[in-house]
Amino acid sequence: MTANTEPRADAASALHRVVWGNQTLDQATVAADMAPLTTEILYGCLRHFYSLSTSVNRALKKPLKPKDHIVWCLMLVGAYQRFHMRIPDHAAIYETVSACKRLSRPWAKGLVNAVLRNMPPPERSVEHPEWMSALIRTQYGNDADAIMLANNERAPMCLRINASQISITDYEQLLTEADIPFRRRTNSIVHDGEPLSTGPETLILEAAIPANRLPGYDDGFVSIQDAGAQFAPFLMEARTGSRLLDACAAPGGKLCHLLERFPNQKITALESSPRRLAYLCSEVERLRLAVSGKGMESDAGPGSPSNRLQIRAADATDLSWWDREPFGQILLDAPCSGSGTLRRHPDIKILRKPSDLDSYAALQFSLLANLWHVLEPGGTLLYCTCSIFAKENDNVIARFMRAEPDAEQRPFELDSGHATRFGWQLLPTNTDTDGFYYSRLSKVPR
Repeated sequence: MTANTEPRADAASALHRVVWGNQTLDQATVAADMAPLTTEILYGCLRHFYSLSTSVNRALKKPLKPKDHIVWCLMLVGAYQRFHMRIPDHAAIYETVSACKRLSRPWAKGLVNAVLRNMPPPERSVEHPEWMSALIRTQYGNDADAIMLANNERAPMCLRINASQISITDYEQLLTEADIPFRRRTNSIVHDGEPLSTGPETLILEAAIPANRLPGYDDGFVSIQDAGAQFAPFLMEARTGSRLLDACAAPGGKLCHLLERFPNQKITALESSPRRLAYLCSEVERLRLAVSGKGMESDAGPGSPSNRLQIRAADATDLSWWDREPFGQILLDAPCSGSGTLRRHPDIKILRKPSDLDSYAALQFSLLANLWHVLEPGGTLLYCTCSIFAKENDNVIARFMRAEPDAEQRPFELDSGHATRFGWQLLPTNTDTDGFYYSRLSKVPR
């Protein structure tokens, strides 16, 4: 256990920041040095939030005052231990009750003890808010329950080996020597009618571990990236004499993968958030993709000047950043609800509202319409989201294609998921991938 921490109190505090403070998991834990037990409890409470909440509320005689909502969160922490962890009931209750003092609520010990002892076992639940559950059922029919249950599982830890720094076999040897079990996943694509293997750089660990335990992580040998997201560079093409644009580049996983796969391609990356832009630059540096001769020129941070990579602090919904030279390839990894990543971000179920989908769809269309101006005739735009909702995916593309008569769909097939009218949908029911959507559009020369 980390010094000066108490896992149950820390988990309750972070849960309180998410549920009552509307903070994301990243925001709620950014300043915390969380023990593994804290992480397990926090994520578990969020994954099973709806059934645990119902059980706790049934055992409470009356709701707690807003100033004591953190005690309610502590009750969820105790309930998760009782019903979802291999901790004896007496130990789970004792340790949770003891955490009241750490939370400056010693008066609540008796109440917490009574609720945890008397609460009914949680009923079976798909653990989604009603609006989200209804939308998934409408779109996916008989597959809806399987999708929602998959969303409550732990996500796989997928790696992307940086083949520009180390060979795949050498890195596999490092994992073997470190006694870290893994398996290789060779994705496949049918691309323009031709089968294409996406290469062996995708590895999946048998069990998740902290990033700093990965061999060579600080030396740029490896990144952590969902297997579904690793399809992106293989749906794009290196084109000599033309430029590639990554329009919403942070946190940088797909950008760095493009740099690794296309060492001679000129790439421009845009990001409007200063915080996310700083992280993107740090990832490019960590992966040794910004070195002399292969560096970057950036108006957002240091780097060795070169023509290979330009990183811009810019908003892709306008054209103030554009130098009037068109791009042959555009990657638009659009902001979205994140509904395909609930295994990794269970806080999304609590924080998202139905109206958010309308806001995201409007932004996604605006990005597409704006970026179409900077794509050269004959060029390709790859649109993707980590959403499972058609409202952010096919519906956006359908509206865009009605507005742009020179937009033409370029079909492809992936080795999991299913075709949609305008693209391809990956789902978390394939345990290797998150929910992810791709659509590939060409600009027909007029």
